[in-house]
Amino acid sequence: MKEDDGTGPPNRELYALLHLSPEASDEEIRRAYRQWAQVYHPDKYQAPHMKEIATENFQRICEAYEILSDENKRQIYDIYGMEGLNSGLELGPKLNKVEELKEQLEKLKRMKEQQKMSALFLPKGSIVANLSLPEFLDGDGIMRGMAMASAVQSQLSKSSSLSLSGNLGVEENSGAGAASAVFRHQIASDSTVEFMGSVGLGSLIGVQMTRQLSLHSTATLGIAKSFHDGSINLSNVWTRQLSDTASGNIELLLGPQSSIGVGWQKKDQNTSAAGEFGTNSFGISARYTRRFSSKSHGRIAGRIGSAALEVEVGGGRKVSDFSTVRMLYTIGIRGIFWRFELHRGGQKLLIPILLSRDLNPVLATGAFVVPTSIYFILKKFVFKPYYLKREKQKALENMERTATQVQEARKAAAKAQQLLENVANRKRNKQQETGGLVITKAIYGNHKALKKGDELRETNDELASQVLDVTLPLNFLVNDSGQLKLHDGVKKSGIMGFCDPCPGEPKQLHVEYTYHGERYEVTVDDYEELIIPQIAHRV
Repeated sequence: MKEDDGTGPPNRELYALLHLSPEASDEEIRRAYRQWAQVYHPDKYQAPHMKEIATENFQRICEAYEILSDENKRQIYDIYGMEGLNSGLELGPKLNKVEELKEQLEKLKRMKEQQKMSALFLPKGSIVANLSLPEFLDGDGIMRGMAMASAVQSQLSKSSSLSLSGNLGVEENSGAGAASAVFRHQIASDSTVEFMGSVGLGSLIGVQMTRQLSLHSTATLGIAKSFHDGSINLSNVWTRQLSDTASGNIELLLGPQSSIGVGWQKKDQNTSAAGEFGTNSFGISARYTRRFSSKSHGRIAGRIGSAALEVEVGGGRKVSDFSTVRMLYTIGIRGIFWRFELHRGGQKLLIPILLSRDLNPVLATGAFVVPTSIYFILKKFVFKPYYLKREKQKALENMERTATQVQEARKAAAKAQQLLENVANRKRNKQQETGGLVITKAIYGNHKALKKGDELRETNDELASQVLDVTLPLNFLVNDSGQLKLHDGVKKSGIMGFCDPCPGEPKQLHVEYTYHGERYEVTVDDYEELIIPQIAHRV
């Protein structure tokens, strides 16, 4: 089930309002407008309060029809929603293609982004603290070495940026450091050039150019001169998009340490994988990461070559909007390691701990089993209760923050249902007489509240206020053939007579109905298509 986090299909509210598919034809839009206009036209009502309700909803219907019946406005709405229509874009006679509209709207967005980026600094940094348990037990101290790196990037203009970075490293009685600068300039829409220089360990100066060769291919060519030994190094990298989720690259380095490298990366919503092969210190490495939920993931990696033979397993968890913690277990020819990581924003703290240089089977097993067991115990008795309590508190705060908004939306939905009532009841009675489709109960709202079902009537739980009875509007939407269809990709809170009773929370629609004397029920997600009746829904 998709969460209501803003990632659902966008810009569909007007389609929901007119009960249309996003692929609806012009004729279907006109027919839907006429149907709703017959219900909500103010001239149909004499009572002042009913005329006021009708006027308010009729204006919504007219606005939706005005946008969806205009080809240019509809294209803008489909791409960027109401924000695109209100962005100030002036449509001319030539801007009648989706690609042209996208280009113009992208320019507007870039202008806004560039204003924000003019004074933007993007800092990044990392600290690595290498610890050694064997050395600590031998009385030599636990710290093996330490390294720090920091970088900051500034957008100088819409096409130029400057990055400054530095690093320091200390291991036992030796240390080194370096400082570098990179100036990047976009010389064309498909080409960039970078000038770089560094002083300290590995001092060099160089330049490289990147060019997009085609829609799916990019090439980078670079040359650098080392001040350490006077050597000149050439580099060439080709990158190609292999599919929507996968890419590959080939890297060629010419110099004192020439090498060829081949890489592959694949990343989708829940998994990522990468592999590399290189001739410099011959080796192959692979990494696979699996996302178990929006907050936790697992990883397995392996490296084999002339200088490494090891396997790494572990996982991580997102502890806040900006912070992630991770623990990894590594076993190989270099020994047995734990590695703890803390990522926050662009900052990283890495703590590798050498447990043993010898591959002792008992120690290797214990080093894996003990922290894993501790994690699952803490997760069950500490972390999970804490997160549940925090999520409940956030939900309560969200309810308090949106209480006025929800209250107004409920009033508007009740008014809309009031005008639908007569027609909905006539349709319901007609279907009952013919043994057709009759919606007996329909509830829309928080999926947790829907799971409690009839318990909501007996409790004063806050979830009870996060659902809405939509039996009447669904009976109104049943067509003369005794069928009901809610379109795929259209958020149901936009349907006339509906509203969003719990902003920010995952929602579902539960429907109970009768057809030819049989009872049926079905539950669908907020953006999921619903077609009834269906034999699969029979109770």
